[in-house]
Amino acid sequence: MSRNNDSDFLVLGSGVAGLFYALRVAEHGRVAVVTKKEAVQSATNFAQGGIAAVVSDEDSFESHAEDTMNAGAGLCHENVVNFVVERGRAAIEA
Repeated sequence: MSRNNDSDFLVLGSGVAGLFYALRVAEHGRVAVVTKKEAVQSATNFAQGGIAAVVSDEDSFESHAEDTMNAGAGLCHENVVNFVVERGRAAIEA
């Protein structure tokens, strides 16, 4: 099966990140979104959501940062993780 598509931007995936990008570039040209699932299905639907931060005396910045680094499977920048973890509680309380 062959289809021609005269779009300026091709977005692969219909999750939040892909659709956010599609909306941003739509003001600059024609956008095509390709997904392997139904248009309303994506991994975003299964994301837990919520906020994780050091908010109790039983937790520590070090353990939270370590957990985040482990969950990131080597993809996290340690300086960014530390920056966010150290400011998490204040951001939630704001």
